[in-house]
Amino acid sequence: MVTIKIGALADSGDLYPFIPMMEGWVKEDGINLEFQVIPTVQDVNMSVLTKVVDVSVPSAAMYPYIQDDYFILGNAVATAIDGITGMPVLSTSEMRLDDLKKSTLIVHGPNTSAFTLYRLLVGKYGKLVIIPRVLDEIKELGKSGDVLVAVHEIKMMYAMRKLGIKPYVITSMWDMWSKISGGAPMPMGTVVVSKELGKEMALKFKELYERSKKFAEKNLDKVIPRDVEIMSEAQGVNMDREIVEKTIWADIQEYNVPQEKAMEGLNKFYSLTHERGLLPLVKSIDVI
Repeated sequence: MVTIKIGALADSGDLYPFIPMMEGWVKEDGINLEFQVIPTVQDVNMSVLTKVVDVSVPSAAMYPYIQDDYFILGNAVATAIDGITGMPVLSTSEMRLDDLKKSTLIVHGPNTSAFTLYRLLVGKYGKLVIIPRVLDEIKELGKSGDVLVAVHEIKMMYAMRKLGIKPYVITSMWDMWSKISGGAPMPMGTVVVSKELGKEMALKFKELYERSKKFAEKNLDKVIPRDVEIMSEAQGVNMDREIVEKTIWADIQEYNVPQEKAMEGLNKFYSLTHERGLLPLVKSIDVI
């Protein structure tokens, strides 16, 4: 029996593929799964950097730092291909693109794809405020920060409406990325598996993950209530079922981009960010 330690991110779209495994609806003989629900993306990034988990969902921008220690699952790269989750830059007042370079920027972590894309595509900012939790980012917009990159766009827009905040869209990472990438998909997140497990076991987990993801997508009526419970407990708030459901539907598209398209996006992302001195060189993407 091999034990695999999984750090599942407490975000609906990243969480849903893991729920059938967590609940025991999908299993694999010879594999024991230990789950830890991790509240923020930055915490996930640190969990793989310190190698305290075997499987997790770090930012695509984290991979250059962990490339010697983890495989990327080729069937699980969160990728934008149509701008539906385009990471808009939001403010509470009208601003021009040039104003961003002197604004106070809110991001949810220094190693995130959102912040890396901002640095690649916009470049400068006046000051930086790091607020790890998405809902806290929203509450601080217009207070401790002027603008934020809305990674979980649907969730943020929904929460803003409920709080009576009118967001202004200045630009989006997707629009700017499309102009410099030659139309390549825009990578956002990954699912990684520790190389210490060995390639054979990593491939077994890949197959298990795929079965779990497909089970979840075919049984959302079972998955969504559990997702709401896990999210509410991890985030310390009562999550709205409607926003969880909308987030999952958006992320189903992101997590089902064909592998060759996802790899095209990752290769372009790592090439551009290395050329600009933003990320270390990726020797090769070790994908399974």
